[in-house]
Amino acid sequence: MQILDHMLKDQVLSATDDAKNIRSTIISRSHENRPNFGDVGEVENMLGLAKAQYQKCMVFIPLTHRARVTFEPQVFDPDYKHGENASADLKTFSEDVVGCDNMIKKLGECQKVAKAVKAQGLDMRTQIPSNFIFKGPPGK
Repeated sequence: MQILDHMLKDQVLSATDDAKNIRSTIISRSHENRPNFGDVGEVENMLGLAKAQYQKCMVFIPLTHRARVTFEPQVFDPDYKHGENASADLKTFSEDVVGCDNMIKKLGECQKVAKAVKAQGLDMRTQIPSNFIFKGPPGK
């Protein structure tokens, strides 16, 4: 967060608290999943992508109506609200699936646990399985 704050200030940019939190989550995930992760490089790359995304949006706003650049969460992660739609996505995913009721139920339970654990600020990967093996025909 300190690196991001420094880079934003240095480039006369700002970000909402939600945007910074999203960015922090993405950096934490990258740090855990990639062995050659570098904080400064990662923040620099993401800030570059965010500026490019922001510029695409600004094309449609007249110059006189543009304010100081303040990044919103969707600039760092366009799908940042995916957790809020997870239950609906699971229902949509399972509409045409026949014979997988137990699997869908188990995934729904994992979603509930993940949401509760996340609300407590804990790492959900330590509380729920993240790998599943599906064997045989559906429903068996």
